[in-house]
Formats: sequence, C-alpha cells, structure tokens
Amino acid sequence: MKRLSWTLALLLLSCRANDLASKDRSDLQQGLENRLGLPLETLVDDLDASIDPSAASLLRTPIDETSAVRIALLNNREVRAALAHLGIARADLVQAGLLRNPVFDASARFFFTGGTEVELGFAQPFLDLFYRPLRQRLAEHEFAAARTMVTHELVRLAFAARRALVSVRAANQLVVLQQQALATACASHELMQKLFEAGNATDRAIAQERLFEAQARLDLDAAEMAAREAREPVQRLLGLWGPHTQWTVAGELDANPLGDINLKHLETRSISASLDLREDRSRIDSLAQHVNIESWRAWFPDAHAGVSAMRDAGGEWGLGPGVMMELPILDSGVARTDRATAALRERLQHHVHLAVEVRSAARMLGERARHLTERLGFLRNTQMVLREDFVKRVVQNYNAMQIGAFEVLRAREQQVAEERELLNTLRSAHLARLDLQELLAGSLPRAALGATWPMLGSPGQPKTSQGH
Repeated sequence: MKRLSWTLALLLLSCRANDLASKDRSDLQQGLENRLGLPLETLVDDLDASIDPSAASLLRTPIDETSAVRIALLNNREVRAALAHLGIARADLVQAGLLRNPVFDASARFFFTGGTEVELGFAQPFLDLFYRPLRQRLAEHEFAAARTMVTHELVRLAFAARRALVSVRAANQLVVLQQQALATACASHELMQKLFEAGNATDRAIAQERLFEAQARLDLDAAEMAAREAREPVQRLLGLWGPHTQWTVAGELDANPLGDINLKHLETRSISASLDLREDRSRIDSLAQHVNIESWRAWFPDAHAGVSAMRDAGGEWGLGPGVMMELPILDSGVARTDRATAALRERLQHHVHLAVEVRSAARMLGERARHLTERLGFLRNTQMVLREDFVKRVVQNYNAMQIGAFEVLRAREQQVAEERELLNTLRSAHLARLDLQELLAGSLPRAALGATWPMLGSPGQPKTSQGH
C-alpha cells in the first residue's frame, strides 16, 4: 500500500508539472500572437527530428511573410530549445518553493574495555522556513525574466524570417532586371556587329559593345547567385532540409510597404512594448531580492534543530533536543552583501542606458521610414516618370531619323539602372518597415541601428544608401 501511495503521489506531481508547462506554452503563444499580430499554430517541444506536418503543409503553397513566420515557429529547433529553457526556469521556480531535506546522522564508538556507544541524530534546517518565501520571490522574478527572454528570442526569429523572405523577393526581382539589361546589351552588340560588318563601325566600337555585353552577363550571373544564396538564410530560419527546400515565394515586394505604418508617439510606444526593458526589470527585481536574502544571511547564516539519541556503553538510552548554528565570525557575509548590492547597481545603470537605446532606435527608425517613404514616392512619381518621358522622346527622335539606334539603347540602359535603384530603395523600405515593427513588437533590432552614409552616383545611375 505504501508503494502504491508513493506512485500515486508521483503521478499527481507529474500531472501538475505537465499542466504548468502547458500553461506556460499557452501564455507564451498568446503573448507572441499579440506582438506579431497574427494567429499561430500550437507551439511544440517534442524531440521528433522530422519536419513538422503543419509546416510541411504550409510549404506546399508559395510562402509569404506570414507563412514564413508560422513555419519558423513550428519547425525551427531553436524554438523548441527556447521552450525547454522555459521548462528549466519553471523547474527552478518549483525547486525554490521546496524545503531542504532533513539531515540524519549516526555514529558508533567501540570501547577496548567492551561495550559500544551509539549516537543518532535527526535535524531540520529551521531557518529554511523563513528563507523559503524570499527564495520563492527571487525565483518568480527569475522565471519572469526567463519567460520574457524566450518571448524576445521568438519575436527576433519571426522578424529574421520576414527579413530573409524580403531579401529573396528582392533578389528574384533583381534577376529579372538584369535579364532586361542583358537583353539590351545583346541588342546593342548585335546592332554594332552589323554596322561593323557593313564597314560603318570601328574596331574600338565593336570591342566596347562586347565589353558591355560581357559585363551584363557577369551582372546577371551575380544576381542569380545572390538569388540562390538568399534562399539559404530562409531555410536555416525555417529549419528546412532535403526535399522541403524546393519552396517558392508568393508575389513580389509590396510597392508601398510603409503606407500603413503609424509613426506617432514612437518613443512612448517603444518603451512600453520593450521586451529588453521588461526582462531587465525582472532581473533588477531578482537582484534586489538577492540583496535582501544576503542581508539576512549575514545575521542568520544557517541553523538546524532536531532531536538526538545516544546509547552509552552500558546500554542506557538518552534522548534530547539538538541545535546546530553557524556563527558569522570568520565570514560575516559583508562581502556577499556588497557583491549583491554592486550587481544591483550595475543592472540599474544598464537599465537606464537601455532605455536611452530604445528611444534612440525609435527616433532613428521613424526618421528612416519617413525618408524612405518620401524617396520611394519621388523615385516612382517623379524620377521614373521623367526617365520614361526621356526614353519616349529619344525613341521619337530615332523614328524621325534624328539620332541613331545606340542612343535609344543607352537611354534604355539608364532606365534599367534607375529601376534597379527603385528596387534597392523598395527593399530598404521593406527592411525599415520590419525594423520598426520589430521595435514596436518589443525587440530592439540592433543590426539596423548603424548610421548610413550616402553612396552618391552619377546622373542617371544613382546608387542606394540603404541596406542591411
């Protein structure tokens, strides 16, 4: 019966632990859905090495940003590692609420003159009853920090998957533009070859056209290589291998990525949402509680109370109370208290600096979004319109036999170059959108916080100054 009752108790404790783990995952998922603004499948933490069936189903259709995030959270093993880390933090919290085990000791002395003296003792650390609620509060703060850290890691993963997909789309569109540039270079070379054969072009002119075509082929090859390589970060983030790497991308980059971004009160909203600051506050609470515990331990390090029994050599038994207490003589605990206090002060200073970083990021990313919105509008509504009008007039002059075919081809080359500039700016705008959305979701996108330097190009062939 005793064995059966112990088994039932262990089963109840196991069920309780599973319920807590399930609730932790449910709370984590709810928080993620609120921050990412999309519904998610149930997070899993099993040890199955195969691809998640729900992720495999999503891969059968062209993926977009939303499906990429859902696949990453389902299939990336770092997600399951993060859930396991949350389980460790939960176990530490449970452990903090447990009392220390009692201590049993026994000793025997055998006398040369005959007889044996036996001493038995049973003691319980009674100060543990006082420290238990202090330990629990400390562990609760540590668990809150761990839960925030795990949420932070998953938010970062989600936005990394979104950025990687933007790069794939941009790389695919760049290949199309470079194919157009190669077609133009081939047409120019072919026309020059005909003129050369007719004796109306020089060796230098035909050599120059060959160089233009060769460079266009190299540029196309580089763009195709970039498009192939751009897929790999997506596959790493989504945890894909083997036949599951043959996925396709849905659509092209949205022409107006920053249109629905609210740029009001960015600093306040970023501070309020910041997971960095929330985790830091939990760490501060934990360190403050640690200072409190060390302060008490300086006065009451450790103490045990219990009963002891002794049988002397004559066979007589004696029973009485026993107390053991550590005396803070050689180690007063001042150094431990000072260390805990210094760690708390260090974290407080770090917290203030972190708030400065979050506010700075909000200003920088907000300004970057405004700038790229204006730049995109100017390129699309002014620069490209002017370039299209210029190409149209060049074609009209060619039809009127006022200029040669090469001027038409050069005008088209310049138009393709400005389309590349528009694509680069569009990619930068999408990345700026994701940087800002990540900040407002609570994660500080540190890789995006470097100041940019303008890369100025010659008229008709501008270069972008943005990029990741």
